Amino acid sequence: MKTIRAALCGVALFLMSGIAFAEPIASVVAVRGKATVERGSKILDAQPKLGIEQQDTVATAVGGRVKLLFIDDSVLTLAEKSRMKVDTFIHSRSDRGKSLFNLLDGKMRAVVGKTRFEAKTPTVVAAARGTVILFDVGMLNGQQFTRITCLEGIVDVRSLTAAPGTPPVMLSPGQSIIVMSGQPLPVPTQLTPAEIEKLKQDTSTSGAEINLPDVAPYEVFIGTVSVTPPFDRQQPATQPTKVDIGVKF
Repeated sequence: MKTIRAALCGVALFLMSGIAFAEPIASVVAVRGKATVERGSKILDAQPKLGIEQQDTVATAVGGRVKLLFIDDSVLTLAEKSRMKVDTFIHSRSDRGKSLFNLLDGKMRAVVGKTRFEAKTPTVVAAARGTVILFDVGMLNGQQFTRITCLEGIVDVRSLTAAPGTPPVMLSPGQSIIVMSGQPLPVPTQLTPAEIEKLKQDTSTSGAEINLPDVAPYEVFIGTVSVTPPFDRQQPATQPTKVDIGVKF
């Protein structure tokens, strides 16, 4: 009996250790205003270099914005009054993996990295590879809605209530779709340059530029990201090498 108890205690300590020292999958690289990271029962202030873990929920207050850099080179920017949960993130040297983000409310810009990318909202799931996407979740006339805009690449949009086998709606660059709760997917609309620029400004971080030192491909890189935006809080300067993340701020 003592041997069994000792073994169970060892397993429990191992599991607790795994939770306490979970590997970060992303890092906060820029913050403007107030932003927080909810991790279990803890609420952490989002500060540059703070590691982001799986199942974390990132939230911004009124006037707050935050930018996250993931180890697959994905970049997510949350606008004010937004909430996003990291549901799944699998990435390694030998497996391209998968990332699934749950945008609960607000606006998010996604620059897709190396993993198979999906983002879930209360009404749709959007899947993309090597693209730039804008998301907007909120209420309109008492109904929940999601607006998805493709800036680069191709985005497949599926309704959460669609029957199995229903084909997705494909968005090309410059196209946008608004999906209301409980309604079928409408035909995408082509936005004007002025409309696209307005949507991009909503998730802009005032000229933030992400610079990374030279690292080997797929190398886990957390904690030494250099950011040089005019934010309220920013990291100390380093000697960076500029990396084009595929979107202009």
